[in-house]
Amino acid sequence: MKIGLIELSAHSEVLDSLIRQVIALGANPTVYTNPFCAEASEAVASSAVEWQVCPPDLPYAEFLEQCKSSIGAQDHLILITPIDALCDLLCDARTMTPIWHCLVHNLNTFTSSDDKRPSAAIAKLVLDGAAGVLLPDIRLRKAGDPLRGRAINIAYPQHPPKEFVRDEVRCCVPGRLYSGRDHAEVLSALELAAPRLTKRLRVDFLGEHSTEETKAAVETARKAVAPSVDLRDRPGYVAQEEFDRTLSEADFLILPVSEDLTRNGIVETRGRTCVTGNVNDMVRFGLPSLLPAFYPLSGHIDGMTARYDGIPSLADLIVTWVNTGEFNRRKQAAAPGLEAYRAECLSALREQLARR
Repeated sequence: MKIGLIELSAHSEVLDSLIRQVIALGANPTVYTNPFCAEASEAVASSAVEWQVCPPDLPYAEFLEQCKSSIGAQDHLILITPIDALCDLLCDARTMTPIWHCLVHNLNTFTSSDDKRPSAAIAKLVLDGAAGVLLPDIRLRKAGDPLRGRAINIAYPQHPPKEFVRDEVRCCVPGRLYSGRDHAEVLSALELAAPRLTKRLRVDFLGEHSTEETKAAVETARKAVAPSVDLRDRPGYVAQEEFDRTLSEADFLILPVSEDLTRNGIVETRGRTCVTGNVNDMVRFGLPSLLPAFYPLSGHIDGMTARYDGIPSLADLIVTWVNTGEFNRRKQAAAPGLEAYRAECLSALREQLARR
């Protein structure tokens, strides 16, 4: 089976996950992408992948036209990020062999009637039937709803959990510091937890600040939690290599995802109309995580998490995990669930690729 993956935006982590899933199914994917995603992918050196990378100065429309014969030779094509630069290609979809799948990350935005929303043109093509809508987590499916009947899991295990012997505990809060994550809640919980910690805790914020306010809030909290907690943030964009290295050295994660996210006046609800990429971070490295109670997860990986509901609840969990090493117990118990989840991922992808 010939499977093509097209990613011309910046979802390199989703591209990498799907490359690994396709290879695990025994196929050799062809990837059409930009230099940013190609350079960020751990699969770039894999002999199983054929890379078609758009030169930096070439418009995407011209790049896709150059790749048209290769694209037309695929059995399946997955559009990972639906962007309007793909419109011309999708207009020709009915004259080409591949079965087209479009991964929709934000369902309410995608189906909105607002023609000024991002990627409105390609959304119209897909909703008119040029490609099948594919959701990024099987928990978003709803029986009987034609737009919510198909899904795969973009989170996919990669690295086995690792335990560390050292004097400090290391925690990461992955992702950009913006309104889609409640970092203020984390900072407040750390201030409550700090006096009760019996081990030093290092907390890495792995993403750039979206505002000067978040930067100032971290600086204020840094002084309040010292010396029990060492808060570290970054001045700008965190390169994938540094991001992955820091995660690989972590004991656990805090994933303070906001339940609702509003963009361009459209509200998305996490776990219902969209998902957080932070679950991919958790699953990819087998990292136990503190996660808000509302967020739905596969039963195979839910045991890797402890759920909180508010600042005092999160503070109590931080104290328990740091002082008792609870994260290591969960790492030790994670392997069977991760293996079952891996099988769930591949089964979901196989099901979609069986569609005609």
